[in-house]
Amino acid sequence: MKDFDIVPIDPADHGLVQSWLAIGEAVERHDWRDTLGWHPTRRMMSLVQHQSDTDTERWAAVRDGRALGWVSLDLPVRDNTHLAEFDLEVHPEHRRQGIGSALLAHLERRVAELGRTTLSTWAPVPAPGGVPVGDTAVGFAEATGYRNTLDNVIRICDLDKVDDAEIERLWAAAWERAEGFETVVFEGEPPAELLDGMAYMHARMYTDMPLGEWDLQEADFDAGRVLEMARLRRERGELELHVVVRHIESGDVAGLTSIIVEGGREHHCFQSDTIVDPRFRGHRLGTILKIANQRRVREWRPRMRYVWTGNAESNEHMIAINEAVGYRKFCDERVYQKKLG
Repeated sequence: MKDFDIVPIDPADHGLVQSWLAIGEAVERHDWRDTLGWHPTRRMMSLVQHQSDTDTERWAAVRDGRALGWVSLDLPVRDNTHLAEFDLEVHPEHRRQGIGSALLAHLERRVAELGRTTLSTWAPVPAPGGVPVGDTAVGFAEATGYRNTLDNVIRICDLDKVDDAEIERLWAAAWERAEGFETVVFEGEPPAELLDGMAYMHARMYTDMPLGEWDLQEADFDAGRVLEMARLRRERGELELHVVVRHIESGDVAGLTSIIVEGGREHHCFQSDTIVDPRFRGHRLGTILKIANQRRVREWRPRMRYVWTGNAESNEHMIAINEAVGYRKFCDERVYQKKLG
């Protein structure tokens, strides 16, 4: 018989929130070997922010007023309305007590009530010879009926070890192939004239990137959604550095990328969407985008050292670009999925 209750996480319950944050810190130290360091700002802000395109629910397994584990449920409401995405963590000191299983069972009942048919979650997998990040999620997912549907790879670029001369050579060679294009750089909210083109490119991320058997469908993106993304990041205290490549003659957005510096993080930042329109591929625009933003990170944050990115293992073209500009493999990652009914 379980000696804990599963309750919604109430932002006004200070003790519950603090113990919920403590789970995140313990998981970072134990499962991720403190690779990133613990910064709770983004997690705390998630309690009070609301995305118009996603409904979110969070529950904690609680004993004596303290969270032992928790699960979040993200429900797209604008597109992919068949899908439910989740994260589940149990404090390392309270594992193998049935807490994770109880949280997952609660989640699956709730998802069935809501009429969603597909659940998915991301799980890290240690790479041979790499940092031994925790692989408990993999065993748990497979034991509870979840199936690997997409193999992904996490890479890190150590900016202190980048060969500047080689980067300059790649930069010059890329621009020899990119006549008729220009870069536009900005921070935070995009210029109005780029919004529609950026929305189109973000939507293509759902159809152009390799998806394996992951049941992710087309997205409904418009200028308003792009602006909301910028607003949410501003509220979280995040710096987002953008580079857009524009086709000069047509004015079309040919490609984009961004890097996000989360509030409180001084040494690690994260690559967000990087994509080139199929109409304009073959001009080394992906290389230009990556190098341009890599340089901008150091302009804005001279002490920033690590840039993290992830790609589907089958995305050989983007992986080749990443490797060329300094990214090296850290660990593997999988998308686990389960169909209900």
